[in-house]
Amino acid sequence: MIVEVHAGSPIRIPGACSRCPALVANRRRIVPGYGSSEARVLLVGEAPGYKGGDLTGVPFTRDRSGVRLQQVLIALALSEETDPRVERPRLHCFVTNIVRCNPPSNRTPSRTEMDNCLPYLWQELELLRPRIVVPVGGVAAQAIFPRLLGRPSPPITQAHAQVFHRDGVVIVPMRHPARSSNHELDRFVAVMRLLLPAVG
Repeated sequence: MIVEVHAGSPIRIPGACSRCPALVANRRRIVPGYGSSEARVLLVGEAPGYKGGDLTGVPFTRDRSGVRLQQVLIALALSEETDPRVERPRLHCFVTNIVRCNPPSNRTPSRTEMDNCLPYLWQELELLRPRIVVPVGGVAAQAIFPRLLGRPSPPITQAHAQVFHRDGVVIVPMRHPARSSNHELDRFVAVMRLLLPAVG
């Protein structure tokens, strides 16, 4: 499958991946990354939600987590939409997941399932070269921190809305929208508003 992102460079992932039998049996579809190929901000979640991306084909849409994240993107002018329930939003960022298929019962992906899918995330990072990477939730942070920062992730409750730097990339973890309070989301938005002007 070739994902045509908003402004150009396609990102390739298999259209019929069968590496993870439990995910293949459960998924409705493979959910690739989505957004602008010129994005300076990349948000990485855990896996498509059963009532979200697994239905729409777009990460962080339709379900409660998706609507709450889209509200954040609208507040940061990273979306051109005004309605956070739009299922194919016009984004100025890129949203993706560690695992591209919905796990049974929305469980946390296994280590093997994550290892099978992580090469696609590293490909997206290489092609997009974002200036800000937002791990959304603890599982995403645990994958991103060793790769980009060379260290383990602190607990997401401690790392939420904190700013980490290495080699020109800024990492700003975000507690999962389904578990974040309105105050925590507001704090994340406030931190990002300070950072975004510096990355264009």
